[in-house]
Amino acid sequence: MNRRTKYLLVTFYLIAFFSTACKDDLPTSPSFKPEDVQLETKLQTYLSQSYPCNITSVEVTKDNVIIKGNKPSELPTIYLGEIAPYENVVEANKFSPSYPVTENYFTITVDRYLKQGDTTYDRLLSKWILFTPEEKTDKIVSSAHYADIIYSNQELEQLKLRNKKGIGGLFYNQFVSDIDDLNISSATVNVVVNHFFHLSPMSGDIPYEYGGKTYYVNEPYLNSSLDKILILAATRKISVAAIILFNRAEDSIDPLFGKLMEHPDNNGGAYTMPNMTTPESVHAYAAVMNYLASRYCRKDNLYGRIAHWIIHNEVDASIQWVNMGVKPITVFTDTYLKSMRLCYNIVRQYDAHSETFSSFTHSWTSPCSPEWNSAKDILTLLNKYSQTEGDFQWAVAYHSYPYDLFNPRTWDDPRATLSMNTEFITFRNLEVLNKWALTKENMYLKKIKRSVWLSEAGINSRSYSEESFKEQSAGFAYAWKKLNGLEGIDGLQWHNWFDNEGDGGGILLGLRKFIDKNNGEPKPVWELYRQAGTPTEDEAFAPSLDVIGISDWNIIDPF
Repeated sequence: MNRRTKYLLVTFYLIAFFSTACKDDLPTSPSFKPEDVQLETKLQTYLSQSYPCNITSVEVTKDNVIIKGNKPSELPTIYLGEIAPYENVVEANKFSPSYPVTENYFTITVDRYLKQGDTTYDRLLSKWILFTPEEKTDKIVSSAHYADIIYSNQELEQLKLRNKKGIGGLFYNQFVSDIDDLNISSATVNVVVNHFFHLSPMSGDIPYEYGGKTYYVNEPYLNSSLDKILILAATRKISVAAIILFNRAEDSIDPLFGKLMEHPDNNGGAYTMPNMTTPESVHAYAAVMNYLASRYCRKDNLYGRIAHWIIHNEVDASIQWVNMGVKPITVFTDTYLKSMRLCYNIVRQYDAHSETFSSFTHSWTSPCSPEWNSAKDILTLLNKYSQTEGDFQWAVAYHSYPYDLFNPRTWDDPRATLSMNTEFITFRNLEVLNKWALTKENMYLKKIKRSVWLSEAGINSRSYSEESFKEQSAGFAYAWKKLNGLEGIDGLQWHNWFDNEGDGGGILLGLRKFIDKNNGEPKPVWELYRQAGTPTEDEAFAPSLDVIGISDWNIIDPF
């Protein structure tokens, strides 16, 4: 991500420290709240259990929700229940509203919109479950099921990547010609919701009504910060993914909105997990996504185009980047999945090709802090939830930096091995991520490869010396040859476009030097990036062979 907060310094120092300190030297586990330990057990039991009944499909039309399923004949009457995002399937005592099911193979149609006091709830966001009523606690007889088919009110062009070259943290500046010069096909942009979405009107705001409630949006902010660059990208058919971020209340322009959206267990970090625990916060979150999708998924590209949505940042390092307190992994993933599903279901109304990406650090099985989770374990849980509650087209945004972010010699990364249980995935062992992506069990509906973007990754130049520039260039050449030879990985969004003080610790990841101190002067790696994917690639890359110490680019392992 570009323009990071002071917390990025903390993250880079953590990674630098743990590059030399084994995680075995750390405490084995953090301390969890007793109620979270209990919830973890309930969720794991729910995900592993077999049920006698099934919901086989959920279709959301313009005005209705159509739920289909089956039950065994020995259960004469069961009931269909609804679970909103702010409810938890394993903690619900009674399901309401409910609908009787008497047929072994059934179809139930309900109204899509439900009046709740002064607001209207869109059941597009719900999941559905079958149960038998009990005196105290209803008994679940099926897994819950989200929408499989979502009505789309328009047909947008699918923006396929022309090549694997992209830029992370795209913003409008005097060097936007790089988009053409470098033949950029993809990009990411940061969308910090609290910067423009409010509960009460502020200077420059316009009202925005969603589901019977009025919110306020600072359109001049969007005009100046997002629209200009997104319009430029849209004219070039660049596939842009927006990184959706929520400030904590204390960092919000509108503290009331910040408080509404801050997870109740947030205890710090750069950003918060959005609050998925109350009807009011879920309604506001849905309003945000509906506004963004309706603005940036239009046929006329009036404000530009967002093709994909990265749901928060580096979720395996959640305590830093999507804080909801220290949680067991299934408790965290259950909440994170609710956020992903809310975004996905709303956006797919406007763009049937859009994907929601899950974002990870380069730590695969070796979390860089006892309060982090394993990226591989979260991905395994996302697959399990998809198999249990209905699959959706989620994707992976991986940050495959070198093991030591300061060291450009990624080909020497010591803890990036060719094993599905490798500690880290860096440019050295991208074959592991490639194999994960091409494995049937990890595919959407077990047949469609999930998109995999290296959405934040780059190579450091230790300084502005000639030797440092050679190492940075060699690191990129090595990364590009790996990336371009692996069909499971779709693209690289280079971080950073410019050297940036916000990256912390003196790290210099840019294709260009500092835009303020050095006038954005291109570094040698900029020219290498330009020639990547062109007929002159091998000639431009040749000097890097000696730096790496290899004779040719036959570096893809058949792993």
